[in-house]
Amino acid sequence: MARVLTLGIAVLDTVLGLARLPSGGGKHYARARAEVVGGIAANAAIAIVRLGGEALLASRFGDDLVGERLQAELAATGVDTSRVEWLGSVASSISTILVDDKGERLLVNHSDPALFHGPASPFDDLVVDAVMTDTLWPDGAIPALQRARALAVPGVLDFDRVPRRMTGELLAAASHVVFGQQGLEAFAGTTSIEMGLRSAARQTDAWLACTAGGDGVYWLDGAALRHLPAFPIEAVDTLGAGDVFHGAFALALGEGRGIEASLRFASAAAALKCTGFGSGAMSPGRAEVERFLVEQSDLPVVEPR
Repeated sequence: MARVLTLGIAVLDTVLGLARLPSGGGKHYARARAEVVGGIAANAAIAIVRLGGEALLASRFGDDLVGERLQAELAATGVDTSRVEWLGSVASSISTILVDDKGERLLVNHSDPALFHGPASPFDDLVVDAVMTDTLWPDGAIPALQRARALAVPGVLDFDRVPRRMTGELLAAASHVVFGQQGLEAFAGTTSIEMGLRSAARQTDAWLACTAGGDGVYWLDGAALRHLPAFPIEAVDTLGAGDVFHGAFALALGEGRGIEASLRFASAAAALKCTGFGSGAMSPGRAEVERFLVEQSDLPVVEPR
């Protein structure tokens, strides 16, 4: 069983389902409601456990009722929360998310800036098969990724948004960087995925990719840009799909799978997550993913023109 450290944000999400997203003010009525654990690192950790791995979460909670609920619900899923740090006089992170009938979402998050400021506890004793971090907590992510390099295991950076500082250090520490499309656009200043990845390649020696939602995932294979289209599914809720992708990708790499096999595994897990309502709480199990991969084995990898 591969063991993966996920480091970054954990959030208590209130998810509300509506026929369509609001276009203005007024009163709106939800058709469905779920209160679930969310956040990049927490969703990735839950996905890893459900996919048969062992997940160790490094995050920070406020010493409040939200933090206590996050701790209890993560522990109930089998995530190891022994690396969570508790901070007094700081609020835990919360979000409210609206999801429409097409699976599109509108998210409002509150995270206290003090929650992810300052270094994490040392990782000198850490022994894992892979590390996955977000960009929200650079003071924690960089030493975790450096520990992955010291262990000669994959260190995956989920570049969902440009951090306020230490961008260069994050890129240098990671062995694999997977941008979200908006994160890549903000980082490189272009809407072209190919140009953005090539720009990033001039700033890091890490392997580089970009997830593009329903358009699949693109990555650099030496000088070539390659593309795995998204698996065909009927989306119910896309919330947390990127987090599931990153967790599954880190797990697959930690198990020793190659790049293409890891991308297929992660893409399948993310696609199946989108078929259910409720953030990363709808992460699929390994058997479900493996069956889906067999059914979709003819999906080709292509070189975009």
